[in-house]
Amino acid sequence: MSPADPTARELFEILIRENGEGLLASIRANAGNQHADDIFQDTVLVAWRRLGDYDRTRPFGPWLRGIARMIALEYAGKRARMRIADPAAMDAIEHDFAAFDHFRGTGAEAAMSFRERLAALDECLAKLPAMYANAVQSAYRDSHTLAQIAASCGESEETIKKRLQRARAMLESCLGTKGMFGPRAATAGGDEA
Repeated sequence: MSPADPTARELFEILIRENGEGLLASIRANAGNQHADDIFQDTVLVAWRRLGDYDRTRPFGPWLRGIARMIALEYAGKRARMRIADPAAMDAIEHDFAAFDHFRGTGAEAAMSFRERLAALDECLAKLPAMYANAVQSAYRDSHTLAQIAASCGESEETIKKRLQRARAMLESCLGTKGMFGPRAATAGGDEA
């Protein structure tokens, strides 16, 4: 089924009517009420544009909720970046990091400002494959538990745990190439005792 098919619009509308209430409930459960309507509308638009990707042998609802999860993660990322971009909050956080650096001593990481570290982390996050980036986003920016992430992805908690471990290893390796973690950067990819 593709948007170019004359009957596609009619079938799509029927599928949205059948799955709309469940989709909105899922969005509210996972992302809260604040942006639920916007996420719902964006999900319907993306689903319509990607209708050619839908496998008709599979249920429509889970496919639709998968799109909604990705859009909800984008909204959460935007909210997190907006919160972090507040200059007063940034100055306070940077002050705290400077005080911490004073006690930690000198080193490659201590020489970097908080804003430089944040920029390096954002660059490394952008390089992660989507499934790892989404797991990191859910766990660390959205503060979801393993059980919540697993339920929203349709995966087991063990799968999510392993995914987060791999994501952390990839981030550590990437950040090591940017001069963070001092002497550990050389061993980021290897096994540590």
